[in-house]
Amino acid sequence: MEFAAADAPAEASDGGFARLKSRARNAGYAIIAYIGISAVMLVFEVLALTGQVDLYAMVPETLAVTYGFAAIAYLLIFLVSVVLVSMWIYRAHANLKERGIETESSPGMAVGWYFIPFANLIKPFQNMRDLWNESHLESDSYGEPAPGLINAWWACWIIGSILSNISARMEGYGDGSNMVVANGMGAVSSVLLIACAVMLHRIIRQITHAQDTALHVSHVFD
Repeated sequence: MEFAAADAPAEASDGGFARLKSRARNAGYAIIAYIGISAVMLVFEVLALTGQVDLYAMVPETLAVTYGFAAIAYLLIFLVSVVLVSMWIYRAHANLKERGIETESSPGMAVGWYFIPFANLIKPFQNMRDLWNESHLESDSYGEPAPGLINAWWACWIIGSILSNISARMEGYGDGSNMVVANGMGAVSSVLLIACAVMLHRIIRQITHAQDTALHVSHVFD
């Protein structure tokens, strides 16, 4: 790891660590809400898979209305989660930068990679791995393998997202004969994305704790 000759003032870094904890708390609340609404959507997908409700013919009516509200809530909560988690990612990388620790991506690009096609398949994973290693003061952040938690988080995200996209295309463009397969893939996707959210919640907590302890203490005594 490389440290700048002159670090940011202690007050600035202390403020950065405090902001990180605040953003981690907000992101955590959003992720928990996402897990909850995703579980509701999963219930509907299982009901559709077992033939107890037809989400596309919108019957029975009461369940159809409930599903509609749940789908809107899911979209809103997902968007809020994206914003709050992005704010946490930015601050976590900014803390390293203020500390003089070099990372592969700037705080802005650490967020931006998530929205760039094809690059978003690997760059966010690499950045989260480096963020984890640097926050835990690993001796060789680029050479260190990613922890199993981060590997599992990213695998669930990639596989879950692919299955979700395939399921949505089958539902939108299929002739109706493949709805069981589409519902099944959608249910598996929901399970994987819920698992992804649970692991992301843990990652955020552990990186935040590492920065507030090891990294913070290292700054104080530097």
